[in-house]
Amino acid sequence: MMKRLSTLALLSALLWACSGEPLYTDPQLPVEKRVEDLLSRMSVEEKVAQVSAQLLFMDEFYQKRDYTKGHIRNVGHFLPDGGLPNDPKTVAERINDDTQKSIEASRWGIPVLQHGEALHGAQWGNATCFPQSIGMAATFDDELYYREGQVVAEELRAVGVRQVYAPVINITRDQRWGRGQESYGEDVLMNSRMGVAYVRALEEGGVVATPKHFVDNYGEGGHDSFASITSWRELREVYLEPFRACVEEGGARGIMSAYNSVDGIPASCNPKLLQDILKKEWGFKGIVVSDYGATEMVGNRHLLSETEDDALALCMNAGMDLQLANTSDGLLEQVQSGKIPEKVLDEGVRRVLRLKFELGLFDKPLVDPQKAAAIVRSPEHRELAYEAACKAMTLLKNDGILPLKGVKRVGVFGPSAHILNVGDYSGGRGGWKGDGVTPYEGLKNALEGTAEVVLAPVSQNVNPLASRCDVLVFFPSITEEEGSDRSSFHLPSSHVHPNRTTDGGLIVADPQAPAIEVDQEKMVRDLIATGKPVIVVLHNGAVIDISGWADGAAAILEAWYPGEQGGRAIADVLTGKVNPGGRLPITWARTIGQNPMYYSIKPSGRGYGYVENDGSPLYPFGYGLSYTTFDYKGFQTVETLEKAHPLKIRVTVTNTGAVRGDEVVQVYIHDELASVVRPMKQLAAFKRVTLEPGESREVELEIPNRQFALWDRDMNFRVEEGWFEVWLGRNAEEKITGTRVYVK
Repeated sequence: MMKRLSTLALLSALLWACSGEPLYTDPQLPVEKRVEDLLSRMSVEEKVAQVSAQLLFMDEFYQKRDYTKGHIRNVGHFLPDGGLPNDPKTVAERINDDTQKSIEASRWGIPVLQHGEALHGAQWGNATCFPQSIGMAATFDDELYYREGQVVAEELRAVGVRQVYAPVINITRDQRWGRGQESYGEDVLMNSRMGVAYVRALEEGGVVATPKHFVDNYGEGGHDSFASITSWRELREVYLEPFRACVEEGGARGIMSAYNSVDGIPASCNPKLLQDILKKEWGFKGIVVSDYGATEMVGNRHLLSETEDDALALCMNAGMDLQLANTSDGLLEQVQSGKIPEKVLDEGVRRVLRLKFELGLFDKPLVDPQKAAAIVRSPEHRELAYEAACKAMTLLKNDGILPLKGVKRVGVFGPSAHILNVGDYSGGRGGWKGDGVTPYEGLKNALEGTAEVVLAPVSQNVNPLASRCDVLVFFPSITEEEGSDRSSFHLPSSHVHPNRTTDGGLIVADPQAPAIEVDQEKMVRDLIATGKPVIVVLHNGAVIDISGWADGAAAILEAWYPGEQGGRAIADVLTGKVNPGGRLPITWARTIGQNPMYYSIKPSGRGYGYVENDGSPLYPFGYGLSYTTFDYKGFQTVETLEKAHPLKIRVTVTNTGAVRGDEVVQVYIHDELASVVRPMKQLAAFKRVTLEPGESREVELEIPNRQFALWDRDMNFRVEEGWFEVWLGRNAEEKITGTRVYVK
């Protein structure tokens, strides 16, 4: 051991040995040396505790808390349940107390790893709440998303939360899936780029990112956690690629396995996924955690073992490192009986300890509560949430009514008009309860002194107010979240209510989501029938069937779930202070019968239409309108490309309109001749640019050589020589200009 140590580390080790202190407590030693020294001292019982976790609601937290467990769902998430404050200072103090007790409960002073969620903000209380993931994908701006991740990491670390189960990088190609709002949409590149940006920011900020759910998290019918029937080719080409990127490029030190089975084997005990691909092929050095209760489901749902304890053995032996949560009681017996070899246990413990040393938890386990109060939701953080909300806004239709000019009275209608509809995984238990304004309040503030803004009661009768207004703004809502998949794309009516019954919903459900008490389809048609201009502002993370009323609407703005500053951002877009520049990260189907629907399909042997329509989308992937116009000139790239090199493209973009605006430059490619069937088009690069009226800018984009590669007939990943079509598009359906490039 000593021959491998540097001179400084050797001297430190000798001095430490002379002091009588264990070597693992020496912060000057390499992490691996500290890990091995501590591991050699631990009993089997202590090792088992380090790969075990707890999740306890507030009414039982201090009664059932086992401080020897290596991981805990941080108490800040549950404080509102007990009527307790969850401000940053209080959360930091409570987490400090829990961490200190874990150190005292351990013979070796091993601190607990405090974990939580951070899908679109630090989810332990009222931290800064950003737009939902699908909204951030609509920004087509991974640089902005990296800055958001930096804020989230800072607000997590400020209170002592050091691992989060985020981001969700499950590609969404069936809009019936209720968790589409948590994803980055349908595209492989978008999921990879956004996932890497967020993961890198978290990891650089001292928080372990844990992309989920590994892998292919929903199945036929859009059902969450249904068995995957996806081929290994499709898994490699599509669903595994964002995870690879987050591990190899983003540096993720955590991965969460999915509930579903893949090729007949549950993801949580699938050695091909957890060992062969993740750990061996990708060189993943972090920890694999189960989704909550996923290990026991191997037995009681998937029926691969007679007992839940035997299911633990299947998972650990397949490459699972950490059991979430409250499901590891039989783990010690499985090790003692030999069903889990101690070397397997040691490997999981080694990975856990490595993380704790790397995070500095042994050397500085506690945080400063006073500093937490100053950091969380600082003015700078809230302003970034506003910028993100503005950039997420995606204009789908505008007959000229927007931006609003010269109106005297605006009527505001719908179940999402006067609530802060931020989506699921928001805030702690009980939802996000910060001071953000609602859309109605935002409009009132924006039009103060120029127009009256009147809020209609949530009622089926719209005429009393509508007839007295110049313009009508309708804010509908849909039912979607974890545990709430959809079989209809229409706006739900009074008989549809949110499903709060699933285990996941107990943790993440958003109680601020509106209870839908009106027939929204009829309501919007009634508003249109008044003859007044109707603007529809959508709050959703997945496609809605708008075919029954879209033609009659004067404008349609997709706001997604825009976060704590969403009310302000919506108002500023409607009034023209902000020019919307978001683009759809999903293909907008005309009807539910077109699902699954996505742009990067492979060629058909027959056709692409239906009896009722030609199969085209209502709005294509990458679509979005603006209050200005853009022109492209001077497209440049090489004619021949070496296989190992990236392809660089230059184009000059000009704002030809009268107002400042954002354009998203999109590059698509197509492999003209390959050894296996390839998609008809693939997004290969994108860049968002902001231009003043009349301003021109040369934009450079780079397509990594990996984008030209494929999995060949023998499932080897390589670039084949041949011609590729490369073009710029306003969206996936509208080409601007392009060329052919020979890759050799």
